[in-house]
Amino acid sequence: MSQREVEGLQKLQSIIDEIFGEIGSKQSKPDLATIKQYCEIIGEKNPVYFDIEVAKKYGYKSPVIPQGYLLTLFIPIVNEFFIKGYEKLFTGLIRGVIHTESEVVYNKPLLVGENYVLHLESERLEKKKGKKGEYFVWTFRAVASDEEGEEMAYDRHTFFLKI
Repeated sequence: MSQREVEGLQKLQSIIDEIFGEIGSKQSKPDLATIKQYCEIIGEKNPVYFDIEVAKKYGYKSPVIPQGYLLTLFIPIVNEFFIKGYEKLFTGLIRGVIHTESEVVYNKPLLVGENYVLHLESERLEKKKGKKGEYFVWTFRAVASDEEGEEMAYDRHTFFLKI
């Protein structure tokens, strides 16, 4: 990789890090009413998600947050990245974006009424060459941790960026 390419990669990573720094972390505490409403909307009928007694019967101290709700949990912080990043990244530096991959991983179930700390982290940024020319591959994670910092779940996204 040439010195110019290294500098371009470093500039892109620096801007991403700057935006992540501006956003910081966010607190979220999903409540039972919201989770019940979510379950109604998606047609989820498993009572472990909205009935405290059923959740306790299965060994949880409160209802479990449905796995699909994780993406809803991350919407505010991910949206903030793209809103803040629009001017810095998408009005001159990045000319094209393709979302290529997404992966949701749970290390532990999320529970209704618990506080979660949400943050974004850049996992990988590298330059690649393909049939259509040069591009960057960027992977970031939206992470949900408990108040002690234990990573509970994450949503990983990979993008191809044309500079």
